[in-house]
Amino acid sequence: MSSPQCPIQLLFRSKEGVELYTLADTSSSAAPSSKPSQGGQTLYAGKTTFHLLSPNGSAAFIHDASVGLIKCDLSSPTAAAATSTTTPFLQNSKAIQLAKCSPRGSYLLTWERPSNKNDNNNNNGNLKVWSAANGALLQSFSCKKATLETVQWTHDEQCVFHCVTNEIHIYAANDWKRVGKVRSQGVASFSLPTHKGVDPNAAVKSGEETTKNKYLLTTFVPGIKGKPAKVDMLRYPDRMGRDSSSTVVDNDSSSSDDKTVVNIPSGQGLTSKSLFNAEEVNVKWSPRADAALLLTQTAVDNTGQSYYGSTHLFLLLEKDVKNPTVGSAMVVPLPKEATKDGSGTVPIVSADWIPNPSITGVVPFGVISGRMPALASLHHGITGEPTFLFGRAHRNTMDVSPHGRFIVCGGYGNLAGGMDFWDRNKGKMIPRRIVLKEEEGKAEEEDNTKYVTIKEAADLSITSSSPVVGHQWSPDSRTYLVSTTSPRMNVDNGVQIHRYDGSVVEESALPWDNAKYRPDKLLSAEYVPAPFPSEEEEKKEFHYYPDRPQSPPPRRFKELKGDAAVAALNKLRGAQAAQAKGGAKTAVASAYVPPAARKAGGGGGGAYVPPGARRGAGGAGAGRGGGSTLAERMRQEREGSAATVAAVKVTKRNGPVGAASVMGPVGASAADDGGKGKSALRREKQRLAKEKAEKEAAEEEKRKQEEEAARVAANKADPEKRAKKIRKVLKQIDDIKSKAASGTELNDDQKKKLTTEDELRKELASLNL
Repeated sequence: MSSPQCPIQLLFRSKEGVELYTLADTSSSAAPSSKPSQGGQTLYAGKTTFHLLSPNGSAAFIHDASVGLIKCDLSSPTAAAATSTTTPFLQNSKAIQLAKCSPRGSYLLTWERPSNKNDNNNNNGNLKVWSAANGALLQSFSCKKATLETVQWTHDEQCVFHCVTNEIHIYAANDWKRVGKVRSQGVASFSLPTHKGVDPNAAVKSGEETTKNKYLLTTFVPGIKGKPAKVDMLRYPDRMGRDSSSTVVDNDSSSSDDKTVVNIPSGQGLTSKSLFNAEEVNVKWSPRADAALLLTQTAVDNTGQSYYGSTHLFLLLEKDVKNPTVGSAMVVPLPKEATKDGSGTVPIVSADWIPNPSITGVVPFGVISGRMPALASLHHGITGEPTFLFGRAHRNTMDVSPHGRFIVCGGYGNLAGGMDFWDRNKGKMIPRRIVLKEEEGKAEEEDNTKYVTIKEAADLSITSSSPVVGHQWSPDSRTYLVSTTSPRMNVDNGVQIHRYDGSVVEESALPWDNAKYRPDKLLSAEYVPAPFPSEEEEKKEFHYYPDRPQSPPPRRFKELKGDAAVAALNKLRGAQAAQAKGGAKTAVASAYVPPAARKAGGGGGGAYVPPGARRGAGGAGAGRGGGSTLAERMRQEREGSAATVAAVKVTKRNGPVGAASVMGPVGASAADDGGKGKSALRREKQRLAKEKAEKEAAEEEKRKQEEEAARVAANKADPEKRAKKIRKVLKQIDDIKSKAASGTELNDDQKKKLTTEDELRKELASLNL
């Protein structure tokens, strides 16, 4: 791009106001972080109820219940001028509770509680459409249900769809004239794609029907009186159902003032799907707006296998593979590895598309399925078949970067916050480079900086230091945000930034101070969206920022390999273990203390305080709390510190009749030792621990082998991809042969690769490509 790119910005909303921060370039883990800007801009000071950002990142809309909805211009460097404003952008907007922007940011849709019948403003309705440019009221509807999904715009904002009883009315967005309607008995909801990218692989033939002014939508009709629910895929204006119609103006009339309006009947819908187990439907559109994923859910599982209900996943296509004039609907085939025995009902945890329409070939989608540990997989965007398996882990979220290159499989919410960073193009976890600190006493030289590369999957998987509430990729796909916010978590509020390889950006390199928002002041944190590319740039690239691969290390840095790398990695692991262990020892117990026992200074007098409730007291009670907050104890437990959770579980030890019961740690009862001495018990405990460790290691090795075999089988499902990989390996073998012919000594890996040549050539011949 000719003009300089906009910097990456983040918007924080706390209990004290709304602030805007600019993030320095910290995308490379091997290079030192850039110096952050000092502080941020305060967009609004005071208590707020919600905020929203325009899709192109040009403005932020902040709602204060005592003022109304306020607009802050983010495209101007003087955005902080809105700090002291008390003039609302929308008139009479104090009662607004929900708001959203149209796909291109030209309009605002707001909802507020229906006003009293005697109110003079009741005629305007409570679901209102505003101009995002000047705040003028354009249209209003009545809507009792607290939702904004009854009014939706097309991706180019040419038409507006409004759902009413048994119908969906279609308006022209510029003048709100009715241009059509969709007739669907019992329709409860509908969905329109908010983005539509151009397929770079499709060549438009001369005379081929264009879909520029045609828009896909899905409608959902719940099941009633024993009838199944139904989802229809329709297309405006020609395939909306036989009872629907579109309205056009007859421009061929003789007089310009006497133009007639003609209702054109519409044809049958593209495709439909009956759903026997569907109470709710979540629609995910592909970035090219030619396919949709349906994630259905019921509150009760009729099979009795799940307490949380049942889920199913379907794929709807605009054009059937065999007959492009109609659409198709199918059940997404899940990998057999999603269940331990390869059978039974498989719950769907998450499903979403790769968001970049400009990628080569068919746009795939990702699915996380199965019971924990769940299986993450990639699927073909037309056939739905699995093409790649990420493996099993305790993960419930798959976040894909805007360019579709990097993927994060995370376990958030009630899970521990583990994260795996993958490169989709390479099909591998992203290696992480750790820059080693120079030892004290050595002179700092530019060419003496060393780093080590972490490649093992067990070391690449990381866990967030605090519970994850919010998570989001940056618009340039180089950094990943995780946040802990209130009211979901009322402790340890803050924002942490990870690079695309999973490494954490040091807090000293961030423009904000997380201590400012602790313990429970941060309400939300998110990236400001990137500007829309110009029309010429959008034809070449869908996103504002370019798609960048993994960054190479700086040339002046030296990578440690072999024994030196192993020693450095072991040293890093030891330092992390020592740090975790030291943190556990310094933890202070914090049991509940009754109000009457809380005495300043801890002197004499007052009510009795139990030993476990005395801060800093020694003995078993001091280690029982393990930290002042629940988040600290969870973090210490994840870091491997068992000292903070020891002696929490207790058993009752019964004495003689009439004697007081004694509470002690598990295993402390002398009545259950079978008469064995302490040494015998210790040896037996060590033997059992050793057997358990060996059994777990064997099971882990078997699981890895099964996953590797399943991954190879999934790759074979795409013969062209497999053939490409085989040719690449054969080329490497030819290079190894030439090195051996020149007298170069080969290592063990190269010799092992040479032995696979015959097998690979036979497999390539069997593919018949």
